[in-house]
Amino acid sequence: MLTGGLSAVVIAPGQTDSNNFMRPFFTILSTLVSVTCFTQVITVESVRVDSGIYEFKLQAKKDAADYSKAFRILSNQVKQNPLNAECRYFLGYAIDRLNAEYGKDMINLKKEMTIKASEQFEEVNRLEPTYKGEIFILGPYAKLASIWGSLAASYLNRKLVDSAVWAFTEGRKRGGFIDPILEFNRQLLNSCDKNAILVTYGDNITVPAWYLQTIENYRTDITVVDANLIHTDWYPKFLKSERKLKISFSDAVIDTIDYIQWQPQQVTITNTVDTTQVFSWELRPTYLDKYILKGDRILLDIFQQNFFSRPMYFYNESDSSFNLFLTPYLADEGLVSRVMTKLIDYKKDVITVSKNLYDYNIDKLKKEDITKSDDAVSVLNSFRWAYFNNIYHLLTQAKYDKAKELIKLMDNKFKKDKLPFTSVEVEKYFSELFKRVDKDYR
Repeated sequence: MLTGGLSAVVIAPGQTDSNNFMRPFFTILSTLVSVTCFTQVITVESVRVDSGIYEFKLQAKKDAADYSKAFRILSNQVKQNPLNAECRYFLGYAIDRLNAEYGKDMINLKKEMTIKASEQFEEVNRLEPTYKGEIFILGPYAKLASIWGSLAASYLNRKLVDSAVWAFTEGRKRGGFIDPILEFNRQLLNSCDKNAILVTYGDNITVPAWYLQTIENYRTDITVVDANLIHTDWYPKFLKSERKLKISFSDAVIDTIDYIQWQPQQVTITNTVDTTQVFSWELRPTYLDKYILKGDRILLDIFQQNFFSRPMYFYNESDSSFNLFLTPYLADEGLVSRVMTKLIDYKKDVITVSKNLYDYNIDKLKKEDITKSDDAVSVLNSFRWAYFNNIYHLLTQAKYDKAKELIKLMDNKFKKDKLPFTSVEVEKYFSELFKRVDKDYR
């Protein structure tokens, strides 16, 4: 639900909802699964299971999608087989896409449609508490948080705070905003210094942060900036008016600003209070090696207006084009990277392991709450990757004792019988690197 806006766009890294302004690529079913096959080869039961999903994914590839046919087919399939969790899952997605396909449409969400979509995902969770069907982008628990959080954001944009509180609360009551995702986001916010600006992306990060700040009044000193929604017209204006974020563009300019051609060039920010403080880096094109997008121009302006007055962070899984090519200036602080004015050289600079790593834990979480959601497993594994990055930095400087200490700490805090790895391949990748530290340790 989070993102929309342009015809020339990028896909943010990490797991995000399917309403990104550039849809992820989905392979169409093989040529055997054609209209002819549906009528001549595949059984009636197979048609019931597959045809609505096929139509949904077919539309998901298109620039001008129409999910009405997928909605009709899936509705019929659910009537014929109400116990089919996978059909209900895709029906919920189809309803949500009809409600608002892009982030730019979030401000026009209809409560009635949100409820209808929610009912399908709720039924999925009732039928299969650990969903076994195909996942489009988000699992059913995360999707519940996404649709209700998006509705809440649309209320907040209209200054309807009570309605936003209701939407967040309703989403939690109906199965969204599960404990593992909320706890992760508490620790993510706590990774930032006071009064920080944190650039995030994706429904599993941004939406729970909205929930925590609105419902729990948690770390409201932090301004969360979603780098996908920044491409829309309404969201930058919302940040200005409701989050009091300094942005130099007027509302009229935000409505008309567009992507432009861009050559690699130095960008300089000068501290207006102390003009001897200057920060400069090379900003390269963020799209197709030729353009800089609308949202990137606004994000650049946010940096120019706020850098010397507020700590600036990126969620630690952003890539170079996504973070305005600031990677060489990002100090690893666990789940977040802080923008510094000097180049960071992890091969030579003294490595100070962030205190955040020692604070991260999953002690308050139950195994069954984690493992019922692939999204929760994926998000919580970010703790491991935060450790991994620091261990790798230490290995580059042959600091094996410190690296071994972090490995032991990580294994003790995030035991795989409670928090599985996201895949066998990832677990093997971790294990092989750690063997380099101490052959006898693993």
